[in-house]
Amino acid sequence: YVSDVMNSSPSSDSWGSRDTTSAFFELAIPVFDNFDLQAALRYEDASDYGDTTVGKLAFGWRVFEPLLIRGSWSEAFRAPNLVTVFEGLVVRANSRTSYVCRYAEELWDEGRSPDDPRYNEARDELDCSDSVQRRAEGANDLVPEESTNTSIGFVWEPTENFMFTLDFWRIEKTDTIGLFGETNHSLLDLLMRIGAGDSNCTGVGNPVQGYSDPDPDQVEYYAYAGICPVGQWIYTDDTYKNLDTRIVEGHDVGIFYSTDNDLGSWDLSIRGSFYDKYVQKPGPDSQALIDASESGVFPAGFPIPTGFGDLLRQDGNQTTKYNASLRWRRDMLGAGISAYYLSDFIDTGPGVRQGQKWVVKSMTTYNGYFDYYADLFNTETRFRFGVNNMFDQRAPLADEVYGFAADAHRDYGRYFYVDVRVDF
Repeated sequence: YVSDVMNSSPSSDSWGSRDTTSAFFELAIPVFDNFDLQAALRYEDASDYGDTTVGKLAFGWRVFEPLLIRGSWSEAFRAPNLVTVFEGLVVRANSRTSYVCRYAEELWDEGRSPDDPRYNEARDELDCSDSVQRRAEGANDLVPEESTNTSIGFVWEPTENFMFTLDFWRIEKTDTIGLFGETNHSLLDLLMRIGAGDSNCTGVGNPVQGYSDPDPDQVEYYAYAGICPVGQWIYTDDTYKNLDTRIVEGHDVGIFYSTDNDLGSWDLSIRGSFYDKYVQKPGPDSQALIDASESGVFPAGFPIPTGFGDLLRQDGNQTTKYNASLRWRRDMLGAGISAYYLSDFIDTGPGVRQGQKWVVKSMTTYNGYFDYYADLFNTETRFRFGVNNMFDQRAPLADEVYGFAADAHRDYGRYFYVDVRVDF
């Protein structure tokens, strides 16, 4: 499936629909005067991905008047979106290394000294860099991503105008939907061929890989490596799959204070999220590749599937996020200022250079506004003039397409706005 236009990749038309039937039940139970329970249940049945049921249990215990202890256990799901289920064939041409071919190269030289006249012969005869079609399309066997969420914490209110909250939470998500990737498919194909040997080459290897017929002059290099030969790598059918498990843990802190005095009404809030754990567990295929690499089945230098293990403070997974705001109101006037902070993280793209990793710096932005309230046409009308990113902070440098980590930062710079709100 190719385009007649050089360097362009075709995309077929896509369409899809889904019928969903759902039911939701929630019950609040006042067990005691100072102890409440909440129970909820949700059932959903879809025409394409099947049915799922999730539940929730939560409690609130007022130990004494200033102190509330709260906790919850809940399940959640994210249905496969229509694109991942119904997307038509999308083909992209990429330059990729065939690791089946590269394995034959490596083993050919491994048993020879550099003085051997046939040393490096496989590298001269085999071309392991191919222009590969990645064929991606929807999959009708996907199941919803599901998560289990738990939290425990407390709310402390020593006075009427002050409140402090602290909550510890944990989220475990399974069956994350994504694409396995051409490089991983090539490595998995190699692993299957190593396990099968070269005695019977019928149906050997990763079935999503497409190759041309092997060149007879190149077969001996694969035979020497003990694997079934392949020709040019032409395509990979990389459909969406349920892949990995992700576990995130952390705690949230909140401080809230309000007061009225001769100068007006004041509201201060500080909210912080602190991530203590961010772990991605590989699925069966990814784990097989990791095990093969660690046990020496693959030659040194072959890539290992990335994005697994401890990902805290890597590639946009900041350890600390907080925002603080101060609002003031007196009669017809109002104003506010806020700050938003993101801690630094390591960009793994550039790798390690001279023993150093690239650290994407922390970023703090400040926003402010001024309000004027008026009674127009018997309605309260608010006129607001505001400025976001008051000090024109630019997103810190990262090894990404636009020069910054778009999943973590924005690079709008300073901008002004005017807003008018009318309450009828």
